[in-house]
Amino acid sequence: MLLSRTRSNAAGHIAIDDGLKKQITSVGEDGRFELCFHDDAGSLATWCKNLQETSKRVQTNPCSVPGICRRKSTGGFCPPLNIAILIVGSRGDVQPFIPIAQLLSKPPYGHRVRICTHPAFKDFVESQGVEFFNIGGDPEALMSYMVRNPGLVPSRKSVRAGDIGKRRAEMWEIINRAWRGCIEAGDGMGDPVRATDVENVEDLFLADAIIANPPSIAHIHCAEKLGVPLHMVFTMPFSPTTAFPHPLASMNYSGADAKTANYLSFIMMELLMWQGLGDLINKFRRQKLGLDPISVMWGFQLLSRLRVPFTYLWPESLIPKPPDWGKHIEVVGYSFLPLAKSYTPPPDLTAFLEKGPRPIYIGFGSIVVEDPDAFSELLFKAVKIAGVRAIISRGWSGVGDKCRITEDVYLIDNCPHDWLFQHVSAVVHHGGAGTTAAGIAAGRPTVIVPFFGDQPFWGQMIARSGAGPDPIPFKSLTAENLAESISVALTPSVQEAAKRMAEDIADENGAEAMAKSFQEQIGLDQFECEICPGRLATHRHKKTGTRLSGLAVACLVDRGVIQPAELELIRRKNWYVDEGAEHPLVGLAAAFTGPMGDVATATFDYSHALRYRPKHTKVEDRRPSWIDPWATDNSTNGSVGSNVASPNRRINPTTFSTREMELYAHKIARRSLKTNNADIDTLIRQPSLYDKQKAAWHARERGRNGQLFYLTRATGRYAVELTKVGLKAPVAFFYNIANGFHNYPSCGYAGVEVRRRDQIIDFETGLVAAAKEFTLGIWDAFSGVIILPYKSVHEEGAKGLGKGVWRGSKGFFSNLGAWAPPPGRLCGLLERRRLGGSQYSERPRSWVISHTFVFTTDINLVREYHSTF
Repeated sequence: MLLSRTRSNAAGHIAIDDGLKKQITSVGEDGRFELCFHDDAGSLATWCKNLQETSKRVQTNPCSVPGICRRKSTGGFCPPLNIAILIVGSRGDVQPFIPIAQLLSKPPYGHRVRICTHPAFKDFVESQGVEFFNIGGDPEALMSYMVRNPGLVPSRKSVRAGDIGKRRAEMWEIINRAWRGCIEAGDGMGDPVRATDVENVEDLFLADAIIANPPSIAHIHCAEKLGVPLHMVFTMPFSPTTAFPHPLASMNYSGADAKTANYLSFIMMELLMWQGLGDLINKFRRQKLGLDPISVMWGFQLLSRLRVPFTYLWPESLIPKPPDWGKHIEVVGYSFLPLAKSYTPPPDLTAFLEKGPRPIYIGFGSIVVEDPDAFSELLFKAVKIAGVRAIISRGWSGVGDKCRITEDVYLIDNCPHDWLFQHVSAVVHHGGAGTTAAGIAAGRPTVIVPFFGDQPFWGQMIARSGAGPDPIPFKSLTAENLAESISVALTPSVQEAAKRMAEDIADENGAEAMAKSFQEQIGLDQFECEICPGRLATHRHKKTGTRLSGLAVACLVDRGVIQPAELELIRRKNWYVDEGAEHPLVGLAAAFTGPMGDVATATFDYSHALRYRPKHTKVEDRRPSWIDPWATDNSTNGSVGSNVASPNRRINPTTFSTREMELYAHKIARRSLKTNNADIDTLIRQPSLYDKQKAAWHARERGRNGQLFYLTRATGRYAVELTKVGLKAPVAFFYNIANGFHNYPSCGYAGVEVRRRDQIIDFETGLVAAAKEFTLGIWDAFSGVIILPYKSVHEEGAKGLGKGVWRGSKGFFSNLGAWAPPPGRLCGLLERRRLGGSQYSERPRSWVISHTFVFTTDINLVREYHSTF
């Protein structure tokens, strides 16, 4: 279903008319989902309104961990941070982030910024002076897949060809490598680099903040694990709004309220994405991050529910900011990477431009078509019919490589758009956000031939502004209608409209505005050391709440002012991702779908392990991880153990062995390093029975009957996983049902805000939360019967009495219902108990080790300082 025309009714509201009035099918020819709504959508409208109000009530305190007090910033200065930018997409998705990274790397910001994206863009990113990290994935293969399957649902042909498995495997690689990009040194092109193997402390990388585009998927989960701020940046609308529908949705309102339908389209698109990737996300959370899985019943709205800061890179003159987007969402304009000054055109291109009238540009960039030869012939024919000269980009499809080139056509490879578009009269392209922005900035009329994704949306925005004709979907493209659109684009009225748009955005600098927005949103008071201004705070003093840098900690510990046991590592942002089910029935559904998903994941992993058993070479005696690293080693000079055991041994991270550093990190993480000269002998862990049995078993797997032992281990692991699911199933049942009752008053007709449950981070806080829930739940149940009707009458008069009575009665039964199954809350505590170990106390190993490096290095600096006096 195609969008035929658009109109703007008011500032911030874009109404899109549908040219077709047929009933809903599933996926249109352009890949967008056709959403049809009933005429009577009153209940949906009420639910939509309640959902919007709920998202506005989410707390945005950067750190709400119990027991942590916040202090005012000493001067509003943000010390240099490590910032990871996660990007998944084509070059047009990557390029706008490069000027942002460059700005954040320079004064007055001075951060260390790395762009984590596909290896195909490594040279491009590094050529702009920006650090790169490889997150895997092949964008060319992804573009080819998207052209064949323009929607979220693949075709039967792709299913039979095994494309789904390939894309899921690629996304699994991207998600895992994105996590590595947040915590690992190096560029990610080789094997994983352990922090303890890095010789230079300055090479270590641990993200203090994350910037990402939504398709990178791992963003919020990595930020939750690290406890750092997250800032989303995108080139197309992704936040729910009533002003216009999701770019991937083709709307058939059927008389329903347009605002409600628009808002729901965003939710439905995210839900569809979660249906396809939710199991991978939860597997990543559980296996790689050590976090609890999120139910697919409510995990698809994390970004909007948590009010994650969003910055959109388009001008408000093209799409005004909707009035229902909060202050955490900004529209700042395009982010351009200037490449024209460094580009020197080849002589034959210069000669072609000077030979005749200005040509048009035709290019489809990263789009990969199935039949490039037929596509080339179509383009050449359209140029001939339109009677124009053309510069045609070969792109990833290799357009024109096997065609006879006429004198009116010039084939070009990679060329900066900001240079090339200044020398053409109009541009024809696929409607990517980056190319669309370049055409607008150059003031050139634009003809868009959308293939998939947000491209139809940008085609409609260009047509609405008058800077180009209506878009031509790729599947409807012919030489005749393309030639006609080119002729329309060259008319004076369209050219004038394009020039006006260029003038409107001439003074905008989206990259600079994004950098300022990022600085304002991350919370500067969470980063600066209060003792040593200008240094990054890494620890917090438990008693006073003072934020301390590594150097401050080293000085205070060295002088005996504080003890390491009095410190805790800072979590600058606490992402509360699991508020639970909003309705008892949703909780019931989650109680069943969760265990079923765990069984399916365990079964898939078991079958995969059987099919792809690792091939071991001959026995290769690796040193088990539990062997004492300080024992005397005859292969080294002297006795290592005697040197290390010395209480006066200087702590030097560059000479520490991997095992030494791990043990030190372990001690610091447990807050048990009493002095900075701790006796190393106390850190040595003797091999346990489990260690010995594990080493012996792996040795058997490399032996004669290794396959049998491997099969036994894989089967045993599968049985253990199924047992865990069986034991957790009743716990999940009671926990989800209790949450459903707790949150029920906030949903449906006349929803009322419910008291937000304290986050459970360990068993102790879980007991406190349970006691608080029980006491306040009883109070809310009985007091609400009186207070809620009174408030409704006070606010709305007599007509609010019925609404207040309904609110009170619903709150009465739901608050008591949350404790209807007596073991509900206690089982919930057991369900959440693991958070205390995985999410807060046991930091990621690379994270702890990185801080250990800095900590021990600062101690040595202090000692060297004292030794000079």
